[in-house]
Amino acid sequence: MSSAQLLLIKKEVTYGVDSTAAAVDTVWGESVTFTPQGSRAAAVVERPGVGPVPGFMTGVYGELSVQIPLAASGTRGTAPKWGFLMKACGWTETLVATTSVTYALAADPAASDSLTVYWREDRRLHKLLGARGMVSFKFDENQRPVAIVKLKGLKTAVADGARPAHADATWTGWNDIRPITQANTTFTFAGASAPFRSLSIDHSDNVVFSDRPNQRTIDLVGPRTLTGKTKMGVLLPSVLNLETLAENNTVSTLALVHGATAGLILTVNARFQNGQPTYSDDKGLDVQEADLTFNASALNVDDDVSIVLT
Repeated sequence: MSSAQLLLIKKEVTYGVDSTAAAVDTVWGESVTFTPQGSRAAAVVERPGVGPVPGFMTGVYGELSVQIPLAASGTRGTAPKWGFLMKACGWTETLVATTSVTYALAADPAASDSLTVYWREDRRLHKLLGARGMVSFKFDENQRPVAIVKLKGLKTAVADGARPAHADATWTGWNDIRPITQANTTFTFAGASAPFRSLSIDHSDNVVFSDRPNQRTIDLVGPRTLTGKTKMGVLLPSVLNLETLAENNTVSTLALVHGATAGLILTVNARFQNGQPTYSDDKGLDVQEADLTFNASALNVDDDVSIVLT
């Protein structure tokens, strides 16, 4: 893999039409992977012999995965640089001036924005048009909170490109975020303050590529579910009993608050049902893990999970 890489992403005005990403559209991307996709249609000819016949590549699109720090903008009520990616992954953005930015699941993911993606790697230029995707979140002790954005897009032919240089990128507005520690983070789970180890929130794959006459698109359609996993220290059963919560089908809430400086505070709120826990020992400490399924509070709302920046 080349050490000269640059990710540019820009919202499209018209679906599938190159929005001409430039330096101002630089994305702080970590662990970026680009993968061409497609399948081959081939005949199975009834004939003497067992050898294959040539086929035809079809269903060609591209996938790009990128990890992004969940850093706020530094100004309350101002969207972070990564906010536009959320709106292409089935989330809404609500701004309250000088107060907050909230990301919540969209009632109609099919109306999500589309993106033009340029992935410049050494002297190769990969492009995706009409890209949409899904986003997952990862919170681990002593690590930075991150979002993992997975996009699918209409692939164009890989082309020769100039080797990326410093002048090709503009990093203004992008911030990093401190790791999750006792000093930086609070965590409550079903009303209890258990020693935090990790939390993951994963999005089901409702990103559908279509290639048929009169339709070549990436759409967010079908069922949408959020699931996850948590790992934490074990408290007395009278304080937090994951077995009872699971067996009683209890819908609980969690809150992870990270940061203390106005404009840089990240809050994750979620409603969930947990599965039966598994117990283990970690260097003499009692630890439990449980699967999570996130649920809305009513049939007509989408408050399973929210990300709030203040």
